Amino acid sequence: MHGNVTKEPTVHRYEDGTVTAIIRLASTSRYFDPDRKEFADRKTEFFTVYARRALARHVEASVHKGDPLIVSGRLGSAEWTRDGVTGHSMTIQADAIGPDLTFGTAVFQRARRLEAPRIDERTGEVLDGAPGTMVGGAGQELAEREDIAEDDLDASPGDALLAAAAARDGEEQLVGSAPF
Repeated sequence: MHGNVTKEPTVHRYEDGTVTAIIRLASTSRYFDPDRKEFADRKTEFFTVYARRALARHVEASVHKGDPLIVSGRLGSAEWTRDGVTGHSMTIQADAIGPDLTFGTAVFQRARRLEAPRIDERTGEVLDGAPGTMVGGAGQELAEREDIAEDDLDASPGDALLAAAAARDGEEQLVGSAPF
């Protein structure tokens, strides 16, 4: 499914540390009308997209109102009643969410993985009040590369890789641009 985000994602955090993000997605397909000899819009369909765990955290950090997205997942429906009127809505349990590159460009940045939280062995309680700490990831991998200058590590991983490639090729670096 592809469409545009209609409002900022809603994020729910639970006591056990799990996270759920909810996105409203509007999708309008187009068709060629042979009588008018032009393309026309079909009816706009709205979907409620549910993302869980790591995907939900990435949605929270990356997705905003108006963004064009592509969503892959399990399609479903929900029935609801409001003021005696029963309605239906379409839902998607998302497996993957990404930008629709038909309408722009994106730079992927690998997320760091979560380290398991420290847990009290007697009570099972999470210590330090944190679900886990961030370790590894692109920043750490870049730090281990010899062709990347230490000053470039403060930039995003993508910019650091571009700087290293430019230095290697003897070219001038364009910060934040893609090498194509």
